[in-house]
Amino acid sequence: MKHNTLVNLPRRSFLQKSLASIAGITSASGVGLNFSLANAALANSTTRFDDYKALVCVFLYGGNDSLNMLVPTDDYEYQIYQQVRQGLAYSQESLLPINPNSPQPYAVGMPAAMSAAHSLFQQSKLAVVTNTGPLMQPLTKAQAIQDRALLPPQLFSHNDQQNHWQSAKPQNPAFSGWAGRMAELITDTQVGLPVNLSIDGINLLQTGANSSPFSLNSGGPEQFAGLDGTKDWNSQRVAAFQKLLNNTPHLLEQGFKNVLLSAATNNALISAALEQAVATQIQYPANNSLAEQLKMVANLASVHEQLGQQRQIFYVGLGGWDTHDNQATSHPRLLQSLSEALSAFQANIDELGLSEQVTTFTMSDFGRTLTSNGDGTDHGWGGHQLIMGGAINGRELYGTMPSLELGSDDDLGDGRIIPTLSVDQYAASLSRWFGLSETELNAVFPNLSRFDMSNLDFF
Repeated sequence: MKHNTLVNLPRRSFLQKSLASIAGITSASGVGLNFSLANAALANSTTRFDDYKALVCVFLYGGNDSLNMLVPTDDYEYQIYQQVRQGLAYSQESLLPINPNSPQPYAVGMPAAMSAAHSLFQQSKLAVVTNTGPLMQPLTKAQAIQDRALLPPQLFSHNDQQNHWQSAKPQNPAFSGWAGRMAELITDTQVGLPVNLSIDGINLLQTGANSSPFSLNSGGPEQFAGLDGTKDWNSQRVAAFQKLLNNTPHLLEQGFKNVLLSAATNNALISAALEQAVATQIQYPANNSLAEQLKMVANLASVHEQLGQQRQIFYVGLGGWDTHDNQATSHPRLLQSLSEALSAFQANIDELGLSEQVTTFTMSDFGRTLTSNGDGTDHGWGGHQLIMGGAINGRELYGTMPSLELGSDDDLGDGRIIPTLSVDQYAASLSRWFGLSETELNAVFPNLSRFDMSNLDFF
């Protein structure tokens, strides 16, 4: 979708204007190399697509206790929930009932802290993918007990489970993420501004075999302050650095030079584009780091035409979800921060006219135990994830709600829930909407063929 409020500069002209503003690297040879990189950036496009789509990953670091995001409202199921969760249980009367379009094994509601997300759900802009987690194949409790080798390795380790979510290769060492592999399949070259843009640092999800995400922060790209040639006091430093760049006979030195100049090119490109970002009338919540990151995502989405990107993958993150203690206080605050940030972001995307083109989804290390440790919960396995946007079939729960009874067929032990949907199925459904073919999906998700249902149909 095009926006009349944006200045429609030709791509090559826009790049040239952007690069002309690069501070630092000022010699003829340096500028020449910058413009060769700009030409490459012209080719770093997804020419197979004539529309625009973006995926936004919201990673919840620490392991979200998502079993307290969907809480039974029926008396019988609520009593089971209350007995198991003890002091972590929300009061039945405080829950906000939801009305999914399809029948569920038991009625559920969201806690009051998620009122903003509840409103999105009721408006059909939000859905929940239930009981999802890393799996190497479909798994029953009996199989898991009989053969522990069927479990993903290091099942309750933060780092390992984050890697499993982001790589979709739990049985192998993680060297690339599924978004990185996907980007390398759909882009014509790996030189120039990447499809993957991170507002929360380098991450495995967006790392490919031969590519890395472009990282910026909620205020924009990190600038080369020490090489700002517009400052008189910097001129000697810039000149000395330029001499070093011009004298790079070694292959490793040339590689460093190219990386540096590529970063400068992309910095200038994004900085110039952001000057034309569509100003929003949406009030984002204050003192909310996730909201600040998502606001930058909205700004970058608003200038995707200036950036020449038919496809974008964004990564943002929010920490604090490792709630071993003080959970009754901290978890509702986290849920409120998440819900309010998502609500403001979706309103911003709607305002831009990009609701059908931008899909947001959550991931987290793992779910948490049904049982309380007295003041919080411990590391679990399966959990619920949120998906949001105008393209999804919202107001729905996808998957199978687990039993909340201890010792059930869903309970591996100590209230750790066995996932009934895999990361592969979840991520492949997102990637199919994004534009991957069936052949490409199986290349990105090598375990996908092990699961009968590869499309969760939430679009």
